[in-house]
Amino acid sequence: MKTTYQITFICFLSIVFFGCKKYADDYKAFLDNKEIKYSGKIGTAGYNTGNLRAQLVWNPSPDPSITKYIITWNNGANTLEVPAATHNPSDVVKVIIPNLDEYVYTFSVVSYDSDGNKSIATEINNVRVYGAAYSATLLNRGINATEPYVFQTDGTLTLNFNKRDTMNVATTIRYTNILGTIEERQLLANDNTISIPNYKPGTTIQYRSSYYPEAGSIDAFNAPQFSDFPTIIKVTECDKSLFQQLTLPTDIPSEYGWILPHVWDNIKGQDQGFHTGGSGMPQWFTFDIGEQVQLDNFKLWQRENALYSVGNIKVFEVWASNNPNPNGSWDSWTKLQTFTSFKPSGLPKGQNTDQDKAFAQAGEKFVFPTSIPKYRYIRFKVLETWGGEGYLHFSEFSFYKRN
Repeated sequence: MKTTYQITFICFLSIVFFGCKKYADDYKAFLDNKEIKYSGKIGTAGYNTGNLRAQLVWNPSPDPSITKYIITWNNGANTLEVPAATHNPSDVVKVIIPNLDEYVYTFSVVSYDSDGNKSIATEINNVRVYGAAYSATLLNRGINATEPYVFQTDGTLTLNFNKRDTMNVATTIRYTNILGTIEERQLLANDNTISIPNYKPGTTIQYRSSYYPEAGSIDAFNAPQFSDFPTIIKVTECDKSLFQQLTLPTDIPSEYGWILPHVWDNIKGQDQGFHTGGSGMPQWFTFDIGEQVQLDNFKLWQRENALYSVGNIKVFEVWASNNPNPNGSWDSWTKLQTFTSFKPSGLPKGQNTDQDKAFAQAGEKFVFPTSIPKYRYIRFKVLETWGGEGYLHFSEFSFYKRN
């Protein structure tokens, strides 16, 4: 009986041994008796978006046998072959994929060696490609609404823009030069102003901004169209040497030697100017600019040792005429505007901040309506002073005309 068990056990081991050997060799039938060999896959991969195209980037495989890379997308429907030019893993391979739609793609990159062995695929996911739909959302850069432009003393025109949007690349400025030729200049992203030395006054200026949709984008996108810059009006200071006092019968006289011609002598910051007596409000005075001009604005400087107080002008009207009635009446005058002086801090009388002082010392600017005709004679009618006094005083003014 013992012998029978031994024979049975030996038979069982033989069956297991030969059966296992048969199954261990079965895979060769599927591999055609060849060994699987994988080539080295690419290193870190990424992308840069573009205009209906994308740039794929990766570090090459260090495997020296790699001869090419195959890129596929759209579930393998599209392919692109790229020769392997380097095997230094610190290099960067850059490949442009053109003719794409505005869409989000997944790209697959596989390395191949000279024997046709391939690597495990590397996927580059969520590659967003931009086009017309994105461009349609873009807006041109904002203009400084407070002071959109300035003519410098040398005649150069400076355009002022607001701080750029984060992804703004540049803004193209299109204008006509003094020879009548269209020119373009670029306002760089980090600049808020641009100078145009040869602008032809009276002609239109247009601008269009460009943007990157993402950091590293290989293409910039323009806003859909150019926008018109606000109308450029060249403004220059009126010639003060032509100014003269015009004393009419109802005008307020000066007091204390502070005569009206002092306010156009270009002396600011000193204790002199125009000063009247305390006869109560309103008070008015008249002067001759010396030529008919279309007024744009004027600046007024307060008496500095009494800023926003005493007799410094607060509320007043400016009237104009080309043929004032010599009797001093108002029937030959046209009111241009009622103005109110501004104090930045808004603090009560006698309390002035550094900002208040700087604002007043720079000369407070008052702007006339744009539609007024040309005038030669100007009349100030003062309604209220900062200190509520029945007299007025101020240091200087300058008037500016449109050319």
